[in-house]
Amino acid sequence: MRTAVARALAALEEVSVRLIGAPRPAIGAADPFAGLLPWDLTSAEALEVPAAETEYGSALLDFAGVCAIRRAVPPSLAARGGAAASALAAEVRRGVRRRGGDPDCPQVGFRFHEACQRGPGRVDLRGYQLDEEPFAAVGEVGGRAWLPLVRRVLGGDARLLWSGLVVTEPGTAAQRFHADAPPVPRAVWEEHGLLGGLPRATLPAHCLTVFVPLVDLRRGLNGPTAFLPGSHHGATAAAMAAEADEAGSSAGAGAAARAAVSRRLGCRRSHSRRHSR
Repeated sequence: MRTAVARALAALEEVSVRLIGAPRPAIGAADPFAGLLPWDLTSAEALEVPAAETEYGSALLDFAGVCAIRRAVPPSLAARGGAAASALAAEVRRGVRRRGGDPDCPQVGFRFHEACQRGPGRVDLRGYQLDEEPFAAVGEVGGRAWLPLVRRVLGGDARLLWSGLVVTEPGTAAQRFHADAPPVPRAVWEEHGLLGGLPRATLPAHCLTVFVPLVDLRRGLNGPTAFLPGSHHGATAAAMAAEADEAGSSAGAGAAARAAVSRRLGCRRSHSRRHSR
């Protein structure tokens, strides 16, 4: 698998340029991608990276746009974090009700500086008590596993932008595929001389989001965050943007940026940390 990823990564730019605007890549026997495409990496095993292998992790992240590090946080610590996340979400809901609002209203919802509703049954918290335990421990312990890879990709001066929590209750409707952030325009990279003068169909990573599940994803009720491998490449993003503009599309325009994600149906407690250059 690692040899295949390295070989495919070497040919990625040429293929991406050729496929920009194509609704579905047409792969022939002579194509260097005939054996492997980013969206072929659909299993957890294919996307798994040992924490210490940052060179391979960087290559896989560049190729697929997503990778997985297992056991970065001990199950007991994750369980503590999940319980604390549920308690925080319940506190936010109570606060909304005290102010006369309905925390699950699909029409109105709520939005504050540190907490907002992402549809009925889903609460998004940013920065709220996340520097306290057990969340501080999740970041400290887990960071030993993912920070070497983050720094390999973004550079040694990468910094943490913010930490957040998403708490999703059982029965909550699935979100559409979407990107968590827009790309930095090519002109900005060129202005700062960071492209090395080489034309690229896909711009370098400027930001990484680390998702840490705080529930046991092996249980059927706990729907994990889903990723679309390869959706960060220019060719794929352009095709998804075109599809999102079609009537009846469920992709959502936000899926056409660097990292498309869908939060699936089920119960989810996840701690996210966003790092930037």
